Amino acid sequence: MVFHKAGFLVNEACGEPAVFPAEEGADGRWDLAGGLRVQLKTLLENKRKYLAYNRFRKGIFEELAPRDSEAVLYLLPWMLSVNHVAVPGYVEKMRRPWKVFRIDSDRDILSRESAFKRKFEIPTERSLLKHSPSPCWIEGLYTIGSVGSIAQTSRSDCDIWVCINRSEAGEESVEELRRKINLIKDWLDQHVRIPIYFFLSDAEDIRHCRFGIVEGESSGSAQRQVLKEEFYRTAGILGGKIPLWWLCSGEGSATADYETLAEEFRKGRYVGEYDLIDLGNIETVDRDEYFGAALWQFNKAMTIR
Repeated sequence: MVFHKAGFLVNEACGEPAVFPAEEGADGRWDLAGGLRVQLKTLLENKRKYLAYNRFRKGIFEELAPRDSEAVLYLLPWMLSVNHVAVPGYVEKMRRPWKVFRIDSDRDILSRESAFKRKFEIPTERSLLKHSPSPCWIEGLYTIGSVGSIAQTSRSDCDIWVCINRSEAGEESVEELRRKINLIKDWLDQHVRIPIYFFLSDAEDIRHCRFGIVEGESSGSAQRQVLKEEFYRTAGILGGKIPLWWLCSGEGSATADYETLAEEFRKGRYVGEYDLIDLGNIETVDRDEYFGAALWQFNKAMTIR
């Protein structure tokens, strides 16, 4: 890493802003703030490792299900981020557009957009991911479960968390997104073999392990911490922000303290915070929760087909 004149640190490997906060010292040099040098170094190293791991998971998905993976990994984020009458998910007179965070800089999707437009017979040459004055952001789009792992089989389904900030978007825009997701799901059910289930989730609810009621594919309140543990253990990013939790693990003194980093993150001290999201910490699962989780799994085995 190197010191940047503008007051933030830059990762030498990729030239992008790091997530380190910086303050100007008395001698005019830029130093790491708050005595978090080891933890923040761990954060940056883990970010590189996780992005490589996420690419690896996508590669497995593409190898095991070439057709379905194209629709899930690339077409789905694009459909969620455009509102064109020819594209599945079109909502008439949408108040504010929805976009997956930073999708307009996702090279994998941008390189495929021409093919997507041909697929839906859209003649325009301009990108449909054009700048919107005040979009509602899909903070993160995540798969959860066996997709993209050695556990994936021809019978695997695909659970997708659509993570938003409900309070910033407003209920009317959230309802429009719900309609958009349902329309996209209807199209995917007809054109993709793998069963896909969407879970529209508020970042604040995830942070506090509020997952609603037990219904259908959702485990809800029966296994709050178990569900978050499964998410952190198995999730892959389709688009949007990286959960901060994934970047805090390490060995010995290199382990980053989640609560300390999350507090600094909430204060807005990190340059580069734009691509991280605080979805809450989890260190252990309460013993009492295993009983409720076991009951739900029995219920699912007997009732869900």
